[in-house]
Amino acid sequence: MRPGWTVRLLLACAAALFLVCERVQAQPVDARLADAVAWYTGVAGRVDDARAHALLLEAVESGDALSRMWLARCHSRGRMNFARDSALAVRIATEVIDEIERRAASGVLEAVFLMGTARDEGLGRPIDAVAAAAWYRRAAERGHVLAQHNLGNAYEAGRGVIQNDSLAVRWWRLGTMYEAGRGVPQDLEEARRWYGEAAARGLARARDALDRIGRR
Repeated sequence: MRPGWTVRLLLACAAALFLVCERVQAQPVDARLADAVAWYTGVAGRVDDARAHALLLEAVESGDALSRMWLARCHSRGRMNFARDSALAVRIATEVIDEIERRAASGVLEAVFLMGTARDEGLGRPIDAVAAAAWYRRAAERGHVLAQHNLGNAYEAGRGVIQNDSLAVRWWRLGTMYEAGRGVPQDLEEARRWYGEAAARGLARARDALDRIGRR
């Protein structure tokens, strides 16, 4: 084969691979899974675990790997009103983890986040705090809310990363950090703002915090 044709073939293959990866990355999350996560996190306007539970079960029925991995995540810690069952969580995760990792490598954001969970909680992969933080960072930098929260937790606890309160605030700007002045100057007004946003999403602890600092 002539050199010119070799170069053209390589370029064509590279272009084809790029298009495939772009299509994989653009694959939407099952709408029912997206809604379940929105109700679970409060992004939908308030927290509603019962509604999130029902929506996730509907998504799982389709056989979607992301939904099944989320089910494993829920059973791992008893999230979304699912019974805590570590053995069941590991069994479900083991069935889908290879597919989740393939999607994560292709850039599917939810899969990137779920790989963080897999490494954080031992779901289909050995627990590795450093790897978990790395996966969470990849998802956090692309705007994944739960990944940002979990990465903030990692920085606060020094789990898989060097403990750093300032970076915890960067990724997880909770009112508690501003109330206590940890990692940032103490600022009760800023604390009230973040507690207010959380309370508006139905978080009882945030409402309690607002009542507490309101008396100061």
